[in-house]
Parts: sequence; structure tokens; C-alpha cells
Amino acid sequence: MKRIAIQSLILVLMSSMSFAQTNPLERLNAIIGEWTGVGSGFGNNKSKIESSFKLVMGGTYLEISNESQFEPTGRNPKGEHHIDKGFISYDKTRKVIVFRQFNNEGYINQYVLNDSLSNEKLFVFETETIENFMPGGKAQWIIKLISDKEIETTFNVSFPNKDYTCFGVNTLIKKE
Repeated sequence: MKRIAIQSLILVLMSSMSFAQTNPLERLNAIIGEWTGVGSGFGNNKSKIESSFKLVMGGTYLEISNESQFEPTGRNPKGEHHIDKGFISYDKTRKVIVFRQFNNEGYINQYVLNDSLSNEKLFVFETETIENFMPGGKAQWIIKLISDKEIETTFNVSFPNKDYTCFGVNTLIKKE
């Protein structure tokens, strides 16, 4: 009887330990906050960008919002206004972090965090699927932690059977 009680206690402790695991999104805590900055690339345009990364729904998701205003150019005298929004979640079945991004140009990207290219200061998201883009095209969204107050985001695109090319870079400073 005593042995059954001890075994039961061990099972209860082991199951409570598995529920006490940390949230897999905690590794992204350094990017949480409000950010402002500038961008370059994206068709040789300069831009001003406002970004927000915040945990929502009890920390289950990381909500991302980016809004860029591009300066006018000769080819685009009105400039351009880009908006993208999305959510990062943890897929328990596949044990991967997934980012679903929607933008005002009509592209919908589903990225997965590539753990083999990522570390505590670099997060490399690569597309699994892209809606409304050419078949065989891919994208990467990379977040590099420069310091606790500065990040750099890079957007790379790959056309079918081609290597990734940098499409643009944003430098963001955390708002106080």
C-alpha cells in the first residue's frame, strides 16, 4: 500500500512538472514592446516604421503589427503605405514556433522559426506557404537583437530556383 502511494505521488509530481514547462514563446521576450525606426531597401525607398510586439490571450500568442510609410520616389510620387499584422504561436504537435502574417498587398505568409539558423540573439523565420505570390517563391523574416533597446529586421525573398535576396532592412529602437 505504501509503495502504491509513493508511486502515485511520483506520477503526480511528474505530471505537474510537465505542466510547469515554460512558454516556448518566452525566447522572444526581448522583442516585446513598442518600436520605432527607419527602413531601407524595399525598392530603394526609405521608410519610417512603427512596430508593436505584444503577448495576447494570456500569453498564448505574440501579436505583431508593422506600419511603414515610404518616401515618394520618381516611380512612386505618392510614396507607399505598408501594413502587416500577424500572430506568432507555438504548434505543440510539430513543436515549432509559427508566424502567420497578413499584409495590405494581399500576401499571406506562414513562417516557421528555423531553429538550426536561430539563437538567443537571432530569429530566422522561413515561409512554409505564401498566398498570392509566385509558385516556388519563398521569404525569410529575420530579427536580430542588437541590444535590449535596438533590433534589426531583414526581409529576404527567393524567387523559384534562386537564392535569397535582401529586399529590405529595418532598424528599430524601443520606445520608452
